[in-house]
This record gives sequence, C-alpha cells and structure tokens, in this order.
Amino acid sequence: MRKTLLTYVKPHIQEDPLSMILGIGYLGAMLEREGLPVACWDERIGSDADMRRAIEEHDIIGFSALTPNIRRAIAWAKYAKEKGKTTIMGGPHASVDPEIFLDSGHFDFVLKGEAEYSLPQFIKALEGGREGDLDAVPGLSGMREGQLAFDNPAPPLIKKLDELPMPARHLLPMQSYFENNPEHLCYMFTTRGCPFKCIFCQKELTGRGFRVRSTELIVDELEHLIKTYDPGVILFVDEILTLRKKRIHEMCDEILRRGLKFEWVANTRADCVDYPLLKHMHRAGCRRIYYGWESGSQRMLDVLKKDLTPEQIVEAARMTRRAGIWAKVYLIVGSPGETREDLEETEKVMRLAGPDLIRISVYNPLIGTESWDTNAANIDMDDVGENYVSSNRSAYSHENFTQVELEELRKNMARTYESWYYTYPQRVRRFYERALYYLENPHYGKKRLGRAVGLVPPPQRHIVTSHH
Repeated sequence: MRKTLLTYVKPHIQEDPLSMILGIGYLGAMLEREGLPVACWDERIGSDADMRRAIEEHDIIGFSALTPNIRRAIAWAKYAKEKGKTTIMGGPHASVDPEIFLDSGHFDFVLKGEAEYSLPQFIKALEGGREGDLDAVPGLSGMREGQLAFDNPAPPLIKKLDELPMPARHLLPMQSYFENNPEHLCYMFTTRGCPFKCIFCQKELTGRGFRVRSTELIVDELEHLIKTYDPGVILFVDEILTLRKKRIHEMCDEILRRGLKFEWVANTRADCVDYPLLKHMHRAGCRRIYYGWESGSQRMLDVLKKDLTPEQIVEAARMTRRAGIWAKVYLIVGSPGETREDLEETEKVMRLAGPDLIRISVYNPLIGTESWDTNAANIDMDDVGENYVSSNRSAYSHENFTQVELEELRKNMARTYESWYYTYPQRVRRFYERALYYLENPHYGKKRLGRAVGLVPPPQRHIVTSHH
C-alpha cells in the first residue's frame, strides 16, 4: 500500500513564535482511522534536506500552505513530481483557486473543501486504480495527460464535528515545537465557521455557519493534551470562540469541575464578550484574548463590514482588563478609501482602549473574498502572480497612499503605540486597574503577591518526550 505524507509548507517569514498546526493532524487522524499508512511533516522543523528526504520516502505527497506560501508549495510539488510522486494540494487557497496549482503542471490533484472524509476516499480510489472511483471523490479536481479531467464541487460542510477524532498530534514533532516556542503553545479547535461578513475573510473552507463540538469532548481533549504534553498555553484557534456565550460558560464550568489547571488564549470579537463571561473565563484559566478590531474609524469599520463600533471596542478592552485578561488586537492599514484622518481616529481609539499589544497588517485582498471581487480593478495581478501576499505589503493600489507610505504608516503606528503604552501615566493606569481586579478577586491577589515575594512557587512544567 502506498504511503502518504502530509506536509505543511513553511512561511517565507516566520513572524510568530513557532507552534503546532492542526489541519494535517486532523487529516492524519482520519487516515489512521481508515487503516491507511500516513506520516506528517512540518517544513518549519528541520532543513530542506529533511523535506526532500521525507518526500522521497513516501508515495503520495499532500501539501498544505497558507496563501502567502503557495509559491513555495508549488516548488516542492515540482521536486516531488521529479521523484515520481503523486501530488495533491488541499486547504483554504486550494478551495478558492485550484487553477493556480493545476496549471503549474506540478500537481496531479487538488482537493477542495473540508477533507477529513474525502482524503481517505481519494487514497482508497487511487489504490484501487479505477478512474471512475477518482472521478466520484467530492471536491477532487484532477489532471490527465495535461488536461483537466474532472472538477468536482466541494463536499458539504461537516455538520457533526464530534464524529471527528482528535488530531493525530503524535504524528507531529511536538517536542520540537516546544523547544522552539518558549510558551510551549498548543492549538485546539472547538468550533468551525463564522457567520460575520468581513470583506477580507476567506470562508470557502469552513463556511459562514457556526458548528460546535460538545462540551464533554472539548474538555476530554483538553485533559488529554494536559496529561500527554503538559503545554504551557493552549490557544483556541476558533474564529470566534465566544459567539455562543452559554457554551463557553459550560466549558469553563467543566474545566473547573475537573480541576484542570492550565492557561489558555481565545480569539473573538468585541461584541461577543461581557464582563460575567470574561470573569468566568479568567477563573477557568484564560489569560489572553486576541481581538480582530481592524480599525478605530467607524467609516473604515463599515467599509470592512465589521459590524462593530469604536464604543464597543473600547468597552470590550475595559471589560477584558477588569477581568484580569491581557488583550492583543489586530489592525489593518490601507483599507479602501482610508485617509490620514481615519488612521488618526484609530490611534485615538487605541489609546482609549489601551490593549496590551497591537499587530498591524497592510490591507490585502485575498482571492475568494469580497475584497478581491470589489477591488479587482485596483489589484496588480502581475504582482499577485509574483509575490502573492504578505502582512507588510500588498498588490492593492491604494487611492491615497503608495505602498512605501503604507508600510511606513504601519511601522509608525506600531512604534507610536508601543512608546505610549510604556509611558509613566499608562503604567500607573494599568497598576490601578490590576489593583482593582485583585481587590475584587482577593484569591488571585494573594497568589500574585505570594509569587512576588517568593512564598508561592511558579507552576512547574514537566519535560515532554518526543512523539515524532
């Protein structure tokens, strides 16, 4: 039986600390469930020689890459084809733009949509050697003799997420992740999908619905993660973890009932939190929240279809601090029609909100999004074909700024905010807010004071043996 290798292609720039991935872990778990031989390889771990060796040792090479890195995926597929391998591409970009892979001449197949069920079906059909079986695989597009032979629509979204196994983390280099990430960060999903209509978001893979896992299975996986890998922090990579607040209250109750002690991070929106929820989340271990705010200008929020107001942003930040949770926010500069006045509004709102960290990207329309469709006339397609996208540059020709000016605005906003954040008045403000938090929650105040004077030891972390 042919052996499958599922690969994750590394970014051209690794901006965040190295941490684990989940997509190929889920696919690997499904192949194992079906008794199909599989290995996973994360190109960020090891050298080019290691990647070449992994490709050479397997027969079917599955690629996964974020949109900015598809050129590198195509280059690796070329190498795999030169070694006589069967190549297939999956993931979000393949779901909205399969032609870029098939037209390269280096991919035999593209698999669109959620692939937990269709990938095993594809491999079994390939093993059977009957062309008709391949033609029937949902989401599969295939080439024969240099021509597109079939192009099947993506399968329906997976409704019952509880039927999926936990991702096969034992196929991933967990120890290498921990060695390269000081926080020992682990990722985990509890939902898929997002019902909001932000114009820059690719939704083809997970959809605009909202599908959830059961509380029991979520906390079972948390317990397994903690006992098996002893992570420093668990990041829930759901697009909006707290969309249904009752569900998160139930999850926090179960975490506390089982006595699980760990720190975790959530992604969510400013209008999907309230103070009782944030306080409950903190009790259950939440220490950071990542918010997608994008702008402090109401005009730009409307352009981006964020369905938010600056007032909601500021109130969410205040509630988050009051609950004892640290906030990181994502911003965009260079949205269509943005002016210096809009950017000044953003800076003003950020100072009112006072998040602990801001991460700023240049507006970048992605194929398969409303931003791509509505701004096509202002996108340099030659630039897209050569570079695709990056967080600090864009193929979008802005009405009011050059690319050089946008990059300088991005850097200046980050530098200006950071220098403001560390001024003496802001340090006093945060000290005052922390003091109020500890007065309202004396248990945590005693623990913090005890650690400060050395009476309470810091949490211990055990050494995790390699699972790869």
